[in-house]
Amino acid sequence: MELTLTDAIADYIEQRKQAKLEPLQKARDKVLEHSDDPTEISIAKSQYHEAAAPIEATFNPVNWLTDAAKRAKQISLATHAPKFTHSDAKASSILVTDMVEESNGYITTACLRNKAIDAVGNAAALDVAKLLKLTMNNDSLVTQLQDKHINALKAFTNDAALLSEWQAGFEKALGDEKQSGHTLTKQLYYPINLDAENEQQYHLLCPLFSSSLAHELHKQVTQTRFGEAKEIRDARKKGYFHKELAVSFPATAVQNFGGSKPQNISQLNSERYGQSFLLNCAPPTYQTQSKPPLVSTSIFNRQFSFKTSSLIREFKAFLSGLTEQDRNFKTRYKRDYFFVQPLLDILFNHVVHIQSLSEHAGWSDSSDCQMKHQHALWLDVYNPRQAFQVEREKGDWLEVVAHDFSLWLMRKLENKQQYLLGDVEQKYFKKICLHELKAFERHTPKLGGK
Repeated sequence: MELTLTDAIADYIEQRKQAKLEPLQKARDKVLEHSDDPTEISIAKSQYHEAAAPIEATFNPVNWLTDAAKRAKQISLATHAPKFTHSDAKASSILVTDMVEESNGYITTACLRNKAIDAVGNAAALDVAKLLKLTMNNDSLVTQLQDKHINALKAFTNDAALLSEWQAGFEKALGDEKQSGHTLTKQLYYPINLDAENEQQYHLLCPLFSSSLAHELHKQVTQTRFGEAKEIRDARKKGYFHKELAVSFPATAVQNFGGSKPQNISQLNSERYGQSFLLNCAPPTYQTQSKPPLVSTSIFNRQFSFKTSSLIREFKAFLSGLTEQDRNFKTRYKRDYFFVQPLLDILFNHVVHIQSLSEHAGWSDSSDCQMKHQHALWLDVYNPRQAFQVEREKGDWLEVVAHDFSLWLMRKLENKQQYLLGDVEQKYFKKICLHELKAFERHTPKLGGK
């Protein structure tokens, strides 16, 4: 026979009673199992009946429902709760169950056909909330109360006055009699039309967190990470076929509510262990379109300076910390291999990116090109003009590029308050750059594969 909502309610009350009786039953059964003394057995049974009697009376369906109806005012069933905005917010909660609309491209509470109902208020009265939310065959006490009846409770009493008392008590859990906001909620003043005296009027809006939507999102994300979804992901990683679709929510974040006591926020928040998932709504990452540096006068431009900025800062800090005792081979080794060589590596990587723009070959011949000629000879490696390639093959531009690198580096490292760099350092930087630049040029692919 199919179970009814009345059966579910009776079973719920019985389960709560058994949870209270279980410790007493274990204590009694322990004595019965380990003792053959009739006196001890009799005392154990007597103690059990004495302790169980008030529990049996409390959980008599009529008594428990009467007490639950009185305690119902201590909670508020809600789909939107203010305590997610601030734990001390005293604004009214809102229960919206009848609003259902098709998705228009946005994920909203109205898109949910079966909205999870939350409960806020006294945590000690959450058992009443669970009673009201019991669902059987798409029916619950919440829907019956909204339809102004509680037919599921008629099987527990024939007293019409008591039924009316239950109904009135449980209805108080459906929402506050008087709606109110609170200073700790995020209130917005929305401008509306001017009044007769041309003064601006406002609607006071109090946005409330949709616990129902957060609960559905939490359920969906969790399902994609555990259970059968894990088997689908494993099959995908191994390249195996799986008949089900692999669904994932990448780059999610977790927002926690309630700290170590999530039940103080709401019932559903406690079921989620205080967690609420946030979907990644960051804008897409765009890659800059690769173009020749027509408007730059030098390869050592702002873009290159940006790429080397962190390393330059470290280089300057290194030089600032040197003393007379540091004038040795170890210091020079660190200077060259920790800073100068990495800077050249960044330079060559930057140049390779520009040289690889073969679809823009010959860009340095454009009238819009402002690049220094010797730098353009280095960068526009696939320029089809023969005179350009002949001049490039001579290699006179290598000295100029190395010299410009040394001047750029000297300018970036300048710090007259901490140290002084002069012609000796400038010539040394040029020497290192020229040596590495010649090696780099030998391995650079040329026009025609030379």
